[in-house]
Amino acid sequence: MSTVDVPAGDSGSSSDTTGQIRITLTTRDPSVAVPDDVPLYVPLALKRYGLSEIVNHLLATEKPIPFDFLINSELLRLSLQDYITQKGLSSEQTLALEYTRSILPPTFLASYVHPDWVSSVDVIEAAPSNVNAAPILSGCYDGIVRTWNLSGSVVSEFGGHTGPVKAVRWLDVNKVVSVGMDRSIRIWKVPAAGDQDDEVMADVLGSNGPQTVTSARIFAGHKSTVEDIAVNTETSRMLSAGADNAVGLWTTNYKEAPPASGSLSTREMTGKRRRKTTLPSRGPISMMDSHSGPVTGVIFDPKDHTVGYSVSLDHTIKTWDLVTGALVDTRTTSFPLLSIVALPELSLLCCGSSARHVTLHDPRAAADATTTTTLTGHTNFVVGLSRSPESEYMFCSASHDGTVRVWDVRAQNSLYVISRESKTAEKAKVFGVHWSKSAGIVSGGEDKRMQINRGTGLDVSSNSTQ
Repeated sequence: MSTVDVPAGDSGSSSDTTGQIRITLTTRDPSVAVPDDVPLYVPLALKRYGLSEIVNHLLATEKPIPFDFLINSELLRLSLQDYITQKGLSSEQTLALEYTRSILPPTFLASYVHPDWVSSVDVIEAAPSNVNAAPILSGCYDGIVRTWNLSGSVVSEFGGHTGPVKAVRWLDVNKVVSVGMDRSIRIWKVPAAGDQDDEVMADVLGSNGPQTVTSARIFAGHKSTVEDIAVNTETSRMLSAGADNAVGLWTTNYKEAPPASGSLSTREMTGKRRRKTTLPSRGPISMMDSHSGPVTGVIFDPKDHTVGYSVSLDHTIKTWDLVTGALVDTRTTSFPLLSIVALPELSLLCCGSSARHVTLHDPRAAADATTTTTLTGHTNFVVGLSRSPESEYMFCSASHDGTVRVWDVRAQNSLYVISRESKTAEKAKVFGVHWSKSAGIVSGGEDKRMQINRGTGLDVSSNSTQ
């Protein structure tokens, strides 16, 4: 048995500071593993910092490594004394602690100004020569879609929407898709050298400054605002969420898409007269109507591309068979739902709501089973979610309370809160967020800015965060 001396500064507890408890330390990261099942006696007053000092002492590290600790898959946020008191345990028991590299607070890196509210952001990780200088995509209420480089310069602008853009996604390294209040879905070709002669997909104007794209493949079928779009590159399919209560299934191959049943039109000024122009468009593979309220979010199942999920203001999460278009399952919650993301390794769906919280659902459980975990902390609508590119347990959320929160499902509270750096508006709403391995946490909002935050440890190797 070993007894470890730790500085008393870590105690921070009014509980018993003289007692000790036996612990064992394990990790899934072999690069920071201590000898297996080595029992230690440590002060009950220890919190995460003191336990981290013990691990660093055992590893004889030259530079201290911060660690987080889990007991029964739950992150430790109390002293050991407070934990065993809360759980009704005895100090005579042995606590099995698992440790992982800690995530440090995400710091502000940059903020890029737009002409209007920033509704949606996306980042592509593997970028070839034509987009590697501009991996960030943004959608704006001025109706323009933009690509940005990491220096904060606009590289390309895609103009054609006749209303605010609501959502944007990279389709692949050469194309992006956008949806908006004009009821359209538009696929744009990313400008590259030589595209000036491509009259089919892009009309690239000018060689200095941002390249402007004015032509797009247009898809129509929704009768109201298209709120969200999800992309599956392996099947060349898209899912759309409509304020008309419908979920649309589309192909990204324009030539294979069926004709649109309706038409989109735009009005242009010709001299002193306004001319109405009908835009050529393609239609959906199917429109799935079962929601009784506007659909606010859609995703593909990360493990089964023939399955899709949607959330709505009608309080429900619906599961769809995308082969047949059939409704497979409906789960009713207590509040309108505004956003959704999947944590595939945990088989969980995270949903943001108008009730200011995030709920975790297991789609494998019976629809009437009580399997919901609720994460609280936001003080307004939770309208955007994005999972960590590295850790299976983590995701971030965007809210109208003006913050982005970083979560670990093993903890009851958020790990970190990211506020807006701009001072243009008090508690400016955040509309969209994307957690990128290469860029960091990118968010956009009411302050007309796209903000980038990054923290050491937010991009650690997968072995370190599991």
